[in-house]
Amino acid sequence: MSSADFIKLAIILPLFFVAAPIGGIALKNNPNGQRWVFGLMCFMTINGLLGPGNWGLTLGSIETYRGHTKGYHFYFNHALAIALIFARWTGQPKGFRWLPPGLGWYLLYCGVSLLSIINAPQPNLSWMAAHKMIFASVIMIAAFNYLRTDEDLQFFLRVMAFTMTWQFLVVLKLKYLEGMYQVRGTFEHQNPLAMYSILIGMVMLASALGPPFKGANFVLWGFLASAIIVQSTLSRAGLAMFGAGAIGILGLSVLEKPTARRLGMTAAMAVIGALGLLLTIDTIIARFNDSGNTASSELREVMNAACKEMAADRALGIGWNNYALVVNPPYPYADVYYEWIRGRGMKVDESKPNAVVESHYYLLLGETGYPGLISYLVMILVGLWRNFRALLFFPHSFRRCLALGIATGCALNYVQSTLERVLVQPRNLTLWMVLFAITARLEIMRREARAARTPTKV
Repeated sequence: MSSADFIKLAIILPLFFVAAPIGGIALKNNPNGQRWVFGLMCFMTINGLLGPGNWGLTLGSIETYRGHTKGYHFYFNHALAIALIFARWTGQPKGFRWLPPGLGWYLLYCGVSLLSIINAPQPNLSWMAAHKMIFASVIMIAAFNYLRTDEDLQFFLRVMAFTMTWQFLVVLKLKYLEGMYQVRGTFEHQNPLAMYSILIGMVMLASALGPPFKGANFVLWGFLASAIIVQSTLSRAGLAMFGAGAIGILGLSVLEKPTARRLGMTAAMAVIGALGLLLTIDTIIARFNDSGNTASSELREVMNAACKEMAADRALGIGWNNYALVVNPPYPYADVYYEWIRGRGMKVDESKPNAVVESHYYLLLGETGYPGLISYLVMILVGLWRNFRALLFFPHSFRRCLALGIATGCALNYVQSTLERVLVQPRNLTLWMVLFAITARLEIMRREARAARTPTKV
C-alpha cells in the first residue's frame, strides 16, 4: 500500500465502520434525520455537483486501467446506507430484513462471477470487482428497510425529481456555457448519463400519471428534465429507448384507465415532443449520420468476438474485471483486434491499448463465462417477473404505476446493455440497486395484501 492509501484507510475505517453505525444508532428514534440521510444517499448517486466527480475514496487505485473497476471503492453514500441500516435495525427491528427479496439472487450472481478468479491473470482485479459489486448491496438493504409505505416511496420520487433537476442545470451549463456537443453532466461519459436518465425517467413518468399524490407534478417535471438530458447527450440508442419507453408507458396508462390527467398529458407530451424534435432535428440527424458509426459498429463485433474466444477457452471466463488486461499483448485475444485493424489497411500499434468491450452481456461472457452470464440473466428476469406480478396484482393505484415504471426503465436498460456496460459503473449501479430494493418492497406488499385477502382457515 502507498502512503496515500494509508491516509485514505485512516479515513475509511472510522467513517464506514465506526461513525456510520454509531450515527445510525443515534438516529434510530429520529425519522426526520433518517429521511435526510436517505434523501442524501439517493442524491449522491450522481456522484458530482457541477461535473464528473468522485464522492468517495479508492484504495489501490489503478487509474490507467481501462477495466470496469480500478480499485477498492468506498463511496460516501455507502456510509450513509450503513448509517440508515443501523438506524432501522435498532429503532424499527420489526420487519427488518438483512436479505430482502432478490438480494439472494444478486449475491449468487456475484459469487458465481467470482469463481472466475481461478483463471484471472491478475486476481487482484477480480477482488476489486467483487468488492464493488458486493459492497453495493448495502444500498439495497438500506433502501428496502427504509421504504416501507407509499408515502416513503413517493418521497423517493420527489428526491429523484430534485436530483434530475440538478442534473438538468448542470447539463444546461455544459451545453450552452461551455459548448459541449455530447453533454455528460456529472458522469464520465454521455451514455451512462442517458441510461441513468432513462432508468429513473420511466419510473417518474409512470408514477406521475397515476392517482395524484403529494409532489406528483414535480415528479412529472423530473421526467421532462430527464427527457431534455437524454436529448442533450445525443446518445443514439438513448434517444430511441427513451422515446419508445415514454410512448409505451403513455399507451399502457391510457389503456389501463383513460383518466383526464393521462389523456391530457399524452396530448401535451405529443406537442412538446414534436416541438423539441423540430428544434433539434438537425443535430440529431448529424449524430446518426456520424462518419464514425460504421467503424464503431465493426469494432463492437470485434470486441464481442474476443469475448466468445475467452468463453471458449475458459468455462468460467478469463477472470472478473480482467478483460481490459487480456485483450492486449502478450495474451492471444489481442490478435482478434489486430486482424481487424490490418483488414482495414491500418498499421498495428501494440503500444496502444485495445478497446474494451461495450456490451454488458458479452463482457460477462468473456470475464465470467456462461455461469456468470446465466446467473445475471436469472437475477434480472426474477426482478422483472416480480415487477410484472405487482403490476397485475395491484388495482389502479400508485403501486401499480410504480411497478410499471420500474419494469419499463429496467427493461430498457437491459436492452441497451447489449450496447453499453454501464450497469457495472457506480452511478448507474447504485440507482439500479435502489430500484431493485423498491421491487423487493412491492413484492412484500403484494404478499401481505394477498395474505390479507385470503380467509383464515379455522
